[in-house]
Amino acid sequence: MQIKEMMIVEDKMKIDTEGILDKAAAHRLFLAVVITSFIGPFAGSGINVAIPALGQEFGASAGELSWVVFGFLLGSAMFILPTGKLADIYGRRRVYTIGLWLFASTFLLGACATSVAMLNVLRFLQGCVMSLIFGPGMALLVSSHEASQRGRVIGYSAASTYSGLSMGPVICGFLCEYLSWRSIFLITGLVVLTSIYLLKDIKQEWYGDKGASIDKKGSICYLVAAPLWLCGLSKITEGSTGLLLLGAGALGLLLFWWIESKAEHPCLDVRLFHGNPVFTFSNLAAMLHYSSTFALSFLMSLYLQVIVGYTASMAGMIILLQPVVMAALSPKAGALSDRIQPGLVASVGMTITAVGLWGMSFLTGDTPIWIVGLLLMWIGLGFALFSSPNNNAIMGAVEKKHYGTASSLLATMRLMGQSTSMAVVTMIIALCQVHSLTGEDNVQLLGAIQIAFRIFGCISIAAIFMSLVRNKAK
Repeated sequence: MQIKEMMIVEDKMKIDTEGILDKAAAHRLFLAVVITSFIGPFAGSGINVAIPALGQEFGASAGELSWVVFGFLLGSAMFILPTGKLADIYGRRRVYTIGLWLFASTFLLGACATSVAMLNVLRFLQGCVMSLIFGPGMALLVSSHEASQRGRVIGYSAASTYSGLSMGPVICGFLCEYLSWRSIFLITGLVVLTSIYLLKDIKQEWYGDKGASIDKKGSICYLVAAPLWLCGLSKITEGSTGLLLLGAGALGLLLFWWIESKAEHPCLDVRLFHGNPVFTFSNLAAMLHYSSTFALSFLMSLYLQVIVGYTASMAGMIILLQPVVMAALSPKAGALSDRIQPGLVASVGMTITAVGLWGMSFLTGDTPIWIVGLLLMWIGLGFALFSSPNNNAIMGAVEKKHYGTASSLLATMRLMGQSTSMAVVTMIIALCQVHSLTGEDNVQLLGAIQIAFRIFGCISIAAIFMSLVRNKAK
């Protein structure tokens, strides 16, 4: 009798920790995740505009300053998959909350940095703890809401992420100009504390593989292979060094896949890809989408300021047209994917994006600004129709216990795509012999921008193919 009563209690505890939240708690959790989905990418992309100010204050070299940006990306990419599994084992809410505390702490410390070396260490740590947030973040959203609401909440999260990426350089540019680069770190840390406050009364927990052991071999292999691959991409124009690093990274990732296929509790359950074309091709489509679109704001900033001659603030306001449209329509696109096959909506969105990118490849110094604005808004529409439904398709293609892994893998696809996008731009600028951004090499720079957009247009066509294959396979 006692054993039976204990089993009943255990069952009740399971319901309490795995159930859907009440409306008020779900709303607080939703707000916490959406705020963090914005502020993380916002800080990651926005710090770029502070590089000149950092160099002037610390007297740092270009090489030292490059790690302010690359260190953050490196730390995120290294730990994003292992932390997703960690959240499945120890609890998604618990790992997410710890990540928020560490993230806020490292950014507040960043505002007090006294040297570029100290800042570089903190930026790497910020990237590492960011993985504790973005690994379980979407899994936490999906776990705590009804399946019928999945597309809508994913839509808001995607809108926040893209808005943070796109608006970061604009807002941080104003902060850096009128306050100080330190205000970027201070405000970021304080905003993250808001998310912590919203989560403080939520005690429910969600697991994917509670009590499982940590996949040490697979995690270590990934921690080595991922940075090798990213370093190779960043040095792709340096000849043999970049190719050797890329090759070593590729071999390491293949070894990681083999280890995971044999592990009892893998960091990445590769069996999720077996017989699951929706999951497989949706992730590939996500990576290709980020590869073709991440450098958009960077290229448009060069075009509007260097080629056309607008001020930085004016260029920023024009570039904002794309994320504004995307942010406004992503929740609606996500809700639409709850009623219509997500892969179909995503395919339409990727097609719209591809048309917009090809349109960008025909820009000249005399192109009317209203055409540039329409192209940016058109791409924003494509972003909205692709991102949320594609994320919905990924999360809907796995069981609840795999939400953490799927969320981390999606974040990994984003980081790999972003790195690839910037590597393409770096390579094109080098090949086109653009040595100056003062106006002396405008002919070469315009040619490089046009070529880059054509390459991104081709990559987006490959993403359309992935979406169509996924739809047919289903």
